[in-house]
Amino acid sequence: MTNSCKLIILAISATIFTIGCSTTKKISSSKTDITAQKHQEANNAFNLGEYQKALNIYEEVMEIKKTQNKKVDSTIYQNAGLAAWELKQTDKTIQYLEIAKRYPIATDKTYSILAKAFLEKDNLSKEITNLDIYITKYPQGAEFKDMQNQLFFAYIKSENWESAYKLWPSLESTTQGEAKSLVGYFTVCEKLGYKNQLDKVAQQILKLDANNIGALEHFAEKYYYLAENSYVKEMKAYQANKTEKQYQQLLAAYKIYFENYRIAKDYFLKLYQLNPKSRYATFLGNIFTRYENKEKADYYYNLAKKK
Repeated sequence: MTNSCKLIILAISATIFTIGCSTTKKISSSKTDITAQKHQEANNAFNLGEYQKALNIYEEVMEIKKTQNKKVDSTIYQNAGLAAWELKQTDKTIQYLEIAKRYPIATDKTYSILAKAFLEKDNLSKEITNLDIYITKYPQGAEFKDMQNQLFFAYIKSENWESAYKLWPSLESTTQGEAKSLVGYFTVCEKLGYKNQLDKVAQQILKLDANNIGALEHFAEKYYYLAENSYVKEMKAYQANKTEKQYQQLLAAYKIYFENYRIAKDYFLKLYQLNPKSRYATFLGNIFTRYENKEKADYYYNLAKKK
């Protein structure tokens, strides 16, 4: 082969290589342009509230990036998660926002929505984790008070009584005045043994809900045991020392503990009307026994056996 022929072949090969490289670059550049274009299209749809369209395109961009072994822009995960939440697609919301929160793109909304999503999925530990992060990082956040309220009930649900008790003073006064919140706080104080606070909270509950079982039970049992303990104590003292002085002391105590029995009786009668439990009937039988009213005592004892 002559030198001139060799030169021609080399020139043709170089041209083909150059064209091939150029074509590859154009294809790669074309794919990049497509993803950028689609990303912008998704953003436009998202901003217009067209969440299904936006989510579909975001997911399409994710797939293209994965096939190219390229990193997906964190804003795509953030917006895809927010769009999924608007569409009530909780699983996708969690999937995308859990990725988004690894990056600086995460906002207070990222954590508030994750907290709500995990509430829907009944995942207490992750719900509390995201609520804690929100409250710690975003004290000026738009949903700060709502997140505090949600955390309070999450603590109660998880039986984290001490944390719920400490959080209570930080809740808004309007929240503290709601029946649901007061019932929760009553349970917290009861579980922690803070008996000095129970009367006040139970009274607040009954002002809002006159038929609240927990608050009614609290007062019914409180007055019953005040009367019963006083009765047993004074009767033992009199039996041990049957003097005129001791008898007069018994009579003086009589008025007090029988008034407490009367109060307890009224509460237990209401409780029995609301929910005819055998234990309520037993308490009523005991009270009428102290009244020496055998007919009514037997009546309620018989009711207790039927339940």
